[in-house]
Amino acid sequence: MRLFGEICLLLAFVGSGFGACACLLGGRPQRTLARCGAGSLIAAWLALTGTLITLAIALVGKDYRFEYVAHYTSQALAWPYALSALWVGQAGSLLLWTWLTGLVAIGFLFTTRSTSRLRFPACGLLSANICFLIAIMVFAADPMKASLSPRTEGLGLSPLLQHPSMLIHPPVVFLSYALWAVPAAIGLSALFTRELTTHWTMIARPWALWAWLVLGAGLLLGADWAYQELGWGGYWGWDPVENGSLIPWLTGTAFIHAIMAWRHRGVLKKTALSLAILTFGLCNFATFLTRSGIFSSVHAFSESPIGWMFLGLMAALLIAGAGLILRNRRALVPERTIASVASRESLVLASAFLLLMLTGIVIVGTLWIPLSQIIVGRTVQVGAPFYNNTLQPIAALLLAATAIVPLLQWGTAPSLEQRRALAISVGVALIGTVIAIALGIRHPLALVVTALAVLAVTAIAAGLLLEMRRFAPHRGLTALAIVFRKQRRQYAGYVVHLAFVCITIGVTGSSVGSQQRDVELNEGDVIEWAGRRIEYVRLVQREQPEQLIAEVELRVSRGQTTPVILKPARHLHLLQNQWTTEVAIQSDWSGDFYTILHAGLGDGRVVLSLIDNPMMRWIWLGGGLAAAGAAVAAWPARRRRSRRQQSTIPFKRTQDAPPRTVRRAA
Repeated sequence: MRLFGEICLLLAFVGSGFGACACLLGGRPQRTLARCGAGSLIAAWLALTGTLITLAIALVGKDYRFEYVAHYTSQALAWPYALSALWVGQAGSLLLWTWLTGLVAIGFLFTTRSTSRLRFPACGLLSANICFLIAIMVFAADPMKASLSPRTEGLGLSPLLQHPSMLIHPPVVFLSYALWAVPAAIGLSALFTRELTTHWTMIARPWALWAWLVLGAGLLLGADWAYQELGWGGYWGWDPVENGSLIPWLTGTAFIHAIMAWRHRGVLKKTALSLAILTFGLCNFATFLTRSGIFSSVHAFSESPIGWMFLGLMAALLIAGAGLILRNRRALVPERTIASVASRESLVLASAFLLLMLTGIVIVGTLWIPLSQIIVGRTVQVGAPFYNNTLQPIAALLLAATAIVPLLQWGTAPSLEQRRALAISVGVALIGTVIAIALGIRHPLALVVTALAVLAVTAIAAGLLLEMRRFAPHRGLTALAIVFRKQRRQYAGYVVHLAFVCITIGVTGSSVGSQQRDVELNEGDVIEWAGRRIEYVRLVQREQPEQLIAEVELRVSRGQTTPVILKPARHLHLLQNQWTTEVAIQSDWSGDFYTILHAGLGDGRVVLSLIDNPMMRWIWLGGGLAAAGAAVAAWPARRRRSRRQQSTIPFKRTQDAPPRTVRRAA
């Protein structure tokens, strides 16, 4: 079975390499060669599927003839976690990532119109990326490697990774990296073929939206895992590997807005192409952080030269992209000047700049630990205070830009009606701030977020009312339906903006309002804290085949509500001889009551941490809204033209979209 997987891996290596060359060289005069390359890509993916299935069967069946299986499973490991070991190790995660990239490439091949000149060059670049990933497995991280000595038991999966979120989080992140490869490939193909019209943005847009959605979901799943499994009371610790996934999400957000400015006004062309390439490059940078071994992290792999290969790929992408943009600089001249500072394209430009500032700060903070060893000769830690002090003002400006965008328009300054609506919205935001002060909120950041959140909601409502009056005055709910039908993507974007507001509320509330108390309690002790009555009922200790469990039973009540039983615990995993913390959380819309068991002191006496995290549900609500909004925005519009019309007119012209630009020679 191992030999079959090895042969499949080698076939995939050869097939993807041939597919890349054939698709890139098979231009219009030689379409047959390009089609052969596409077929080779599909064959390579099928071979890769054989390797993936082979390793999956070995993991579930605990076949210790595979070195990978021996390192990441054990006899007592349940099959879902044995299967999840596929993406825990270096080689297995590379195999899954490569397989997902192949799946995405085939999806792109079959969903892109055959008349597009960008179809085969982009497929060639995706095949080249797949070949690169397979080459790393063949020469440096073979998932089919044989175990050197016979085993009857494996080393087992890290207890920290035996959590439901870890069944989903890594594959979701790898899928997002695979999806981000598509806009980069389309952008590079557009530069290479000089097809620099809005056509490439329309092909890239849905892939970028899905990539943004999936990576955002991965970030939230990782935050949920950290919140429930690591037992320190928070959800984002600015871990270097966590930051690695956040960085391309920030630049990807800027890219999605930049292609909007290109489509609507013919501006920010170089910015859009640069961000497409940069975002995928930063996905490889995140992989470098994970696989180079320069950081010690629960998320990272051991020290390996593999990470530096991804850094080299990122450098090659950026150099090639910069060279192609320089070659096509004349064709990328803006079609219009930005006529007003108060126009949407100005706001997009400002937002992209702010997002790049956030990206730069996170990169500097992430790399400061290894850089400080080189610069000052000692390790200098960068913690949450650095990020909070530098990122909060920029995030507030981004929230302000998000709030006012519904009352701006493309190309010109706001109309008189929009200016009046904006003034009313600002007034309502000030009233909301006064109410917040009256309710006892005093923290400056909380007041700023309150004002901007109220401004965002009011501005969206005001913009919707203006649109209803424009499309169907005096028609009530019918007008609302007409607006949503005609402006579906625009209002889906506003739902994403509301999601950003919700997440900001949750992050701010849980940051500035969080409080913690560490206590030592005997059985029967009762304390009053954070508006709650906490009774320590008993300590339960029990033994299971693979672990020892110490669990505290707490009865928690708030006012006249029915008491809730919480059971924070600590587990000793015997195979790894490792303790893990199992927190217990009571959650509602006001916040989370988070309990941690640290230790037992004998005779039933225990050490606990009690944490009150306000507004936590707003973060998860924002994640759900963002997913819904992005999915609606990415959903393709209904095609109403005939096949003949579609073959001659590559995209439908709308009222908001500018006429198709004529390609100019560089």
